[in-house]
Amino acid sequence: MAGFIRQSRRNIARARSLVTVRQVTISQRTLTFSCVVRHGVRYPTTHSHPGAFPVRRMRMTVAAIAAAGLAAATAACAGDEGDVDGEGDGGGVINMQIGEVRSLIPGGSGESEGYRIIKNVYDGLVYYDIETGEPENLVAEEITSPDNQTWTIKIKDGLTFHNGEPVNADAFIRSWDRTAYAPNALPLNYFFGTFEGYAEMNPDPLPEDQWADPEVPEYPEVATTHLSGVTAVDDLTIEVKLTAPFIGFPTMLGYEAFYPVAEECLADLEACEATPIGNGPFMFEEPYDPQAGGTAVVWEDYAGDKPKIDAVEWHVYLEGDDCWADFLTGDIDICSPSAADYQSAMSDTELAERVIQQPDPSILMLAFPLYDEKFQDVNVRRAISMAIDREGVLNVVGPERFTPLDEWVPESILGGGTNSCGEYCTYDPEAAQELLAQAGGWPEGEPLKIWVNDAADNLDIFRAIGDSISESLGITYELVPMEWTEFLTARENHQLDGPFRSGWGPDYNLNENYLEPIYGGGASVNDQGWENEAYNAKIAEAGAAATLDEAVALYAEAEAILAEDMPSVPVFGENFNFFYTERLDNVEVHPIYAGPRGDCELRTVTITE
Repeated sequence: MAGFIRQSRRNIARARSLVTVRQVTISQRTLTFSCVVRHGVRYPTTHSHPGAFPVRRMRMTVAAIAAAGLAAATAACAGDEGDVDGEGDGGGVINMQIGEVRSLIPGGSGESEGYRIIKNVYDGLVYYDIETGEPENLVAEEITSPDNQTWTIKIKDGLTFHNGEPVNADAFIRSWDRTAYAPNALPLNYFFGTFEGYAEMNPDPLPEDQWADPEVPEYPEVATTHLSGVTAVDDLTIEVKLTAPFIGFPTMLGYEAFYPVAEECLADLEACEATPIGNGPFMFEEPYDPQAGGTAVVWEDYAGDKPKIDAVEWHVYLEGDDCWADFLTGDIDICSPSAADYQSAMSDTELAERVIQQPDPSILMLAFPLYDEKFQDVNVRRAISMAIDREGVLNVVGPERFTPLDEWVPESILGGGTNSCGEYCTYDPEAAQELLAQAGGWPEGEPLKIWVNDAADNLDIFRAIGDSISESLGITYELVPMEWTEFLTARENHQLDGPFRSGWGPDYNLNENYLEPIYGGGASVNDQGWENEAYNAKIAEAGAAATLDEAVALYAEAEAILAEDMPSVPVFGENFNFFYTERLDNVEVHPIYAGPRGDCELRTVTITE
């Protein structure tokens, strides 16, 4: 399992730091859209009042996805009439791109690509509405609590896994126990940090020199293997006791960490990684190959609304490859062009009739390894930020793909849009040079290393950023690409010696979500190795606020402290730019579930030819 389940010891520390969970009532505000019609396509444009979009990548605090009031701009686009067999009945196989997958068992992925498969092969207790982002009961019959601390979950009767096992209380409990058990070293372990009994299952790890694999923590013998706060009241009822009240608990239950697992899967994890035993609308009949991909067919016995297609075939793109050439030949049905192909794609009038463009509140940042002496002076970090010509970079990679960012929380999020970066996110080469000189200059003869995961688009974007920094500051740079899982591990384990790519998408409609999960927990916990007592105190003060408005204002003050230290540089806010083939209809992009390089809702898309 070590190849699939790498978890930093910092996840455990983060989970422990979450034991004092905040009880925050999430705003019901939504972000509405108007549409601009261009080349026959409806483009959503945001209004100025606060709102949010859901997440694409789900690395979160235990409060994750606690937004009852997300609003997602979705687009449904029509293809040609008819279908695969000419009878207009739908069916057919959709061809989708996918990147490297870490795991296909709930609790073991925690990244976008594995989650794209998991959320179609498994059903969770709730599913997020594509238009509002609100959780709607799926496997759950109802989720209730008298005090927001003890929760009762009733499960719908008669549901099964693909192998016929019942989807009952035990199916969820065995899954949660597996993920919460520290020796399993699963990446989503910390989701259970506020469950009663978590501490007993998560002692401090052994010293690193006693780990067989330097990337996988090992623990002293842990006798407790069950979360004491989780009880099967009866076959279809679960009681969950938290260590503190949390009103957003039902909302987070739609994420992978809380999906059920079949007993047969736990009996042979290796086999289940290759051929998952889910309870969702799609199932694998043959093993999934992490290097090549695989095909999942619609499960004939699925109790919910069955997809309109017959199957989905995932094609894997690794080591800097992208799907655009295969999209143009019709071998891939949905793809987002890389920077190199963006302008030609947008200039093609035929393709422009089959594109979904909608705001994505995900943000792109250049983060600093503050554990490296070269970046400990804030003026070095400020200089690098002011050396980036954000508008100029957009002209290289595609101006409609991103929006220049001068804050750590985007305007679409409640409490965001503070312009907290201010002058330090303004392109000013002369001021950048002065700041660098004040910091003692850059080490002579040493290139600035910029670390990225090796997706082709990242290379184009960060090469343009590096060119701007180099030209502005008169220093050389080296772009260092890494394979995705290696990049994650090196970033989490503080093994980088230069600025690195960092990105974030919202889990819920609150500015806190862009602050604490990324920069909280202290130098040993966050990827930057940043620690600021004033920031931590302000985050804690906001968490204890009596009202949401008070909390939002205090989180904004924490963002201001973050801006003073600048452990990362805001660069861009992102946009979805997904093209699809003529054979598809009813193509919807679900911002909570969509993958970054081209995706759609497989539960509703249809094929027409």
